[in-house]
Amino acid sequence: MRKWRKIHSEPLVDTHWAQVHRDSVELPNGCRIDDFYTVTINDAAAIVALDDAGNILLKKEYRYCYDRDLIEIPAGTFERGETDGLEVARRELLEETGYISENWQYIGATVESSAKLTNQMHIYFAEHCRKVSEQKLDETEELEVLVVPLVQAVEMVMRGEICCNSSAHGILWAARKLGV
Repeated sequence: MRKWRKIHSEPLVDTHWAQVHRDSVELPNGCRIDDFYTVTINDAAAIVALDDAGNILLKKEYRYCYDRDLIEIPAGTFERGETDGLEVARRELLEETGYISENWQYIGATVESSAKLTNQMHIYFAEHCRKVSEQKLDETEELEVLVVPLVQAVEMVMRGEICCNSSAHGILWAARKLGV
């Protein structure tokens, strides 16, 4: 596929949480788009966390943009300057669920919204998770931890109850890996 050519880029928003640009671009066929918006948010790490009983740790959290609760795997953003996704994943698992693990595997990075967002979600698999503390949520977080059998989580994905891309990706990856 041939690349688009950027003609002009205008920054519209530049905050800790997001950067938005309005670009003028020319497509390979000569068509021009003068208001193509890109949104950059921090990369994030998500965790497919399983305990020794074969349960997966999920979270139910209200998501303002969708005005409803969504069920997801634990996850959180890289802070500015952070580059170690495993460090982010370990921190977020402990903060959001109170669980830890010594057994980690990198699954890979997913693209959450390929048309407009520029970030990646780095997904990790953590086995033998065990609870060591209560949640340590940020002041902007309020979530409920759900502990369900992995096979039930797969069914939740298939029914659309778990609809976030990275969560579905990670759950289905773990189910395939474990033969569930």
